[in-house]
Amino acid sequence: MQHLLKKYFSSESFDYQFVFSLLGPVVIDQFFLVSFNFLNTAMISSSGEAAISAVNTVGSINIFLIQIFVAVGLGGTVLIAQYYGHKEIHMLSRVVNGTVFGAVLIATALAIVFGLLHNVLLNLLFGNASAAVMANSRLYLIGVLLSYPFESTVEGTNGCLRGIGRTKSSLQLSLLMNMLYLLLNIILITWLHMGILGMIISLNISRWIAAFLAILMLKRQSSLFYLKMRTMLHIDWTMVRKVVLVSIPFAAESFFFNGGKIIIQMMIVSLGTSVIVTNAIAGSWTSLSEIIPSALASALVPIVGQSIGRHNIHDARKITRSFLGLGILSFILVDFLLIISFNKGILLFSPAPKLIPAIFKIYLIFMVMHILVWSFSFILPSTLRAAGDGKFTTIVSLITMWLFRVLGGYIVGIKLGFGLPGIAIIMVLEWAVRGFIFLWRFRGKKWHNHRLI
Repeated sequence: MQHLLKKYFSSESFDYQFVFSLLGPVVIDQFFLVSFNFLNTAMISSSGEAAISAVNTVGSINIFLIQIFVAVGLGGTVLIAQYYGHKEIHMLSRVVNGTVFGAVLIATALAIVFGLLHNVLLNLLFGNASAAVMANSRLYLIGVLLSYPFESTVEGTNGCLRGIGRTKSSLQLSLLMNMLYLLLNIILITWLHMGILGMIISLNISRWIAAFLAILMLKRQSSLFYLKMRTMLHIDWTMVRKVVLVSIPFAAESFFFNGGKIIIQMMIVSLGTSVIVTNAIAGSWTSLSEIIPSALASALVPIVGQSIGRHNIHDARKITRSFLGLGILSFILVDFLLIISFNKGILLFSPAPKLIPAIFKIYLIFMVMHILVWSFSFILPSTLRAAGDGKFTTIVSLITMWLFRVLGGYIVGIKLGFGLPGIAIIMVLEWAVRGFIFLWRFRGKKWHNHRLI
């Protein structure tokens, strides 16, 4: 075993112990994040179809907006990793300032703008939904927006910690935040039956406390960043601008990608509440198999970023290939476990019996393509972004999402009448197209010829 680990996960500038010490906390973080979301979805299901439909409907908007300030944290991760790998330690404190303040400023602006326009937005996107779903959606969206300035503080801090490989610290922060969220949901939703309002209260309290802990975490880890806390008393506008500029391709890619997902969600909403519920439950079940591969995609950014900072392209290529293989292997193992436990596990969501075959069908579509193409579509671009090739990944995602997934999903799912299964098939075929393009790019040389620092 040790021989295999050295062969595939050790290189000139790092060994397998470093790789797995960085990867391990990210896997655990992703596991608890997905598990908590899984359990939260199961809990809100007990409040009825209108409640779970509202959470799923607003969830697409929420992911769309959150990924914008998460991209700022990712931009900070890339810059810190490259400065750290290049031994420019004196720049780390400035990047921390630019990352945290950049994330908070953008998140606050998003919360204000979309808070003022929430009625217009929901009517425009999901006006076909039932009155009960729309009423719950309005309440949930406002509650989610209130949490943004605090959640962005956490995301900015985590981005900085991951840049220097301190994934254990970012794990502690995320774990505390999401565990508190889960515990409060158990109290407010399961015990007190507060439904959507209970979920909103849980979300905000957990984010407020986590933001406070994030500030304490930065103070505790300040020596690693050569950070003096008085540096955080003012905004370094120059560095905010640099971090934001680096994060623009990531944000744009998330913007286009999740914008397309909202269009897809609009199509699903038009198919009725039962289809919304089917999609929500199938998505939650499917997300369990994506825990390890998603963690691999996140952990790859600082490892490749540091390799690029050292101008060591061989190491970047080697660790990327190893992570791709590990992602495929994890899908084979986890999806096998999910298949054999489906009949019992799906009952956690309390679905109507008539929906269970439809949920299983959607899951099978995702399972097959998970193994074949997901890693190339989602892990591989992490390497390209970490090397500064984010513009390419953004353009590819824009083209494939809108010309293939959105247009194809509309034609096959709506016009030709194949419904949710048709939309799901088009979605996974888009993974294949995108993955092939990213693999072609990775095999070339242009992706690592960028200079961010």
